[in-house]
Amino acid sequence: MTGQTSGTVLLTGGTSGIGAAAAHRLAGSARRLLLHGPEPESAVRPLIERIRSAGRAEVDYLRADFDRLDDVVALAGEVAIATDRVDVLVNNAGRPGAERRRCSADGYEATLQTNYLAAVLLTERLVPLMPATGRVVHVSSATHLSARLDLDDLQFQHGYQPAAAYARSKLALVAHAVRQAGHYRPAIVSVHPGVVDTRLLHAMFAVRGESASYGAANLIHAACDPDLPSGAYLDERRVAEPAGQVRLASFRDELHRRTMALLAPWLDGSAIPPEPR
Repeated sequence: MTGQTSGTVLLTGGTSGIGAAAAHRLAGSARRLLLHGPEPESAVRPLIERIRSAGRAEVDYLRADFDRLDDVVALAGEVAIATDRVDVLVNNAGRPGAERRRCSADGYEATLQTNYLAAVLLTERLVPLMPATGRVVHVSSATHLSARLDLDDLQFQHGYQPAAAYARSKLALVAHAVRQAGHYRPAIVSVHPGVVDTRLLHAMFAVRGESASYGAANLIHAACDPDLPSGAYLDERRVAEPAGQVRLASFRDELHRRTMALLAPWLDGSAIPPEPR
């Protein structure tokens, strides 16, 4: 692992599953690893110590609950205090679709917020700290290939299904990476890390998958392969075509417009959140 991952890396969702496995690998290559998780530091201290002992990286733990976008803003602020440069941002934090539709603390459908809105908000906040040689990695899923995102029902108020909510959120992430490839200074890619045996997988699907280390290796490939074009979608390590909806510029632009409208209170510094939905 060389290149971008030898600098400062921010990894969200780094305390379980693919994220924890990736953190162990990044500890061996990064100069500094900013490790995010939703748990109190005391609850994950043994894991943090194992990650520290796995390599030479300076490891700092940052807590944030992506069910609250104020926490995402605070996380970005903590990162900006901790460092003046982020070489790689890995948006790995995610949740399965809830069995019943649930709204976040901010009034947005919870799966969309944790998996998509929080990632976009964090990216928007941190891109100014990223060099042109940097990279944003959205951890997506091949489930997005069978999804269709209704722009008039982003909050999934009609016909909610858990697996569909998850797939829609991942489709949105891929679309964001493709759309922003021409607008961000750092490169941005999305990756399906494989069908990986994690709690998230078992919460939605009755299947077994590859090891977390397998998925982590694919994630890190997306973070450090210098030959990947910005905007690429990777199926494990292979550049692949994303869903047809993602390939429509009109869809990407309209999704971006609506996303920025949803996030406006947290992008412009306003303390007034939108009305709950």
